[in-house]
Amino acid sequence: MTPAPSATLLLLFVVKATPRSMQAIDNLRRALAELADRTFELEIVNVFDDPERALAERILVTPTLLAPASAQRIVGDLGEVSQLRYFLQMLPTV
Repeated sequence: MTPAPSATLLLLFVVKATPRSMQAIDNLRRALAELADRTFELEIVNVFDDPERALAERILVTPTLLAPASAQRIVGDLGEVSQLRYFLQMLPTV
């Protein structure tokens, strides 16, 4: 039996609980639920609580979804479902 693959880390940078941030969180969670063949670890980072991390990752706008392993990012409320699915499917497995 082979071990389960490691989870791909995703960082979602948001600003508090604004409507756009909440929409991005909902859209991302829905998309992740549809990708049962991959394992993701989602960390939501509030830039007001952790501005240093946002600066270190060069986050200029929110919401921003970042995949640190590949340095790929997508910006916005993640409402473009096909674009979000493509982004997630193209991430390298860890």
